[in-house]
Amino acid sequence: MTLTFPDPARPKFYRIRLDGRRLIRTAWTEGRKPRETVKYLDVSYDHEAEWACWKVRDKMMREGFCRVADVAGAARGDTVLEFLVPNRSSGDVFDLSPDGRTLVVGTMLKEAYGAEIHLVDIATGHRRLLHTEPPETRPEPLGKAQTFIHTVFFDADGERIIYALNEETRLLDPASGQQRTLAAYRQYQDAQFNPFCVQPVWDAARRRLLVFDAGDMVRVIDTDGSVLFEVCTKAGTTECRAGALSPSGRLLALYRPSRGVVYRHEDALHDPTNEIEVWDIAAGRLTARIPAPVPPAGARQLHKIGFDPTESLVVTNPDPVQGPCALSIETGELVWHFPDAYRTDRWDTCYGWDYSPDGATLAIGRRGDTEVVDAATRVADSAFERCPATGPTGRTYRVKLAADGTLLASGGDSGRILVRKL
Repeated sequence: MTLTFPDPARPKFYRIRLDGRRLIRTAWTEGRKPRETVKYLDVSYDHEAEWACWKVRDKMMREGFCRVADVAGAARGDTVLEFLVPNRSSGDVFDLSPDGRTLVVGTMLKEAYGAEIHLVDIATGHRRLLHTEPPETRPEPLGKAQTFIHTVFFDADGERIIYALNEETRLLDPASGQQRTLAAYRQYQDAQFNPFCVQPVWDAARRRLLVFDAGDMVRVIDTDGSVLFEVCTKAGTTECRAGALSPSGRLLALYRPSRGVVYRHEDALHDPTNEIEVWDIAAGRLTARIPAPVPPAGARQLHKIGFDPTESLVVTNPDPVQGPCALSIETGELVWHFPDAYRTDRWDTCYGWDYSPDGATLAIGRRGDTEVVDAATRVADSAFERCPATGPTGRTYRVKLAADGTLLASGGDSGRILVRKL
């Protein structure tokens, strides 16, 4: 494989080749003569030699090298960009720009004391530091606080960035450097929201944004920050642990389980509530209560909720990371799910998922890679089977299909982000 260090002034290249037990590395700068080194690997098995090769690849990627390919010339399923995110962070906080040319990536510094937002050019792999967040300072005796960056999104024009940092949802304008807080709360102080569970999300057109605010308020706002709809989720024994907007922005789904179900809190054990609420935003009314699905393993709670493209189904993956499955909004019945191919006591592993804009394709974050299936038949696309030349994405929590349906980006806790041709 050949890696590129995308320096606009003078790109560098690093080729890694395995010939039996010989590891051959060639390094050069554009316009200069290559330098080659050969290392004889003291290993007994082929897979040990391959591991040594992948170890070198990842070492160079941590230094800023990446693997790039021409998008126009790539075949379906080909990897067009592979890189490790900065700061040895996980690679599950990112978004694709609406034009499919750029990634915005959020990372945390060591032990989450500080965070950064980077822009990555998909064609070249060149990345640029866009914004830095210092450790949060709180009144004594608390001192420094960790800065967990949960979500980053482009707006509809691809010019401004929405990001969730700890319990705040912020709007960043890179051109001016100005920031604005769209929603904020303090967990256990003025709201029960868990920022690791409830996070902002757009509708398909990026015209309506779901945010979580003080007072246990769930709000749908427009691009100017004006409130289009709001509902208070404060309750004695239940809490809101996930939310989603339908593709059109017409419907809102909220996951509302009892604390007795989630945490086994003694004062809430009498409350068996474990359901998804569906709200009609224009009418301002609750239209459905759907019981949470229970796979064979008996998961007590849901990890993520959303809608299918027809907006007739709620899609979710029950914890611990099973599915995904779809529930009818009209009847609440289980319509489909992904069984485990090898076990009958659980469903398949699922960490994240996303539909293509036309609704024909469903991408599912599995362990190590992303599965792509036909949304109607749920039959896997063989073009997206694991490519041995790429590294694994680990537990693939973030899967994103480009607005024009041409690219699939996926990332997980290995810190690796892969962009593949769709």
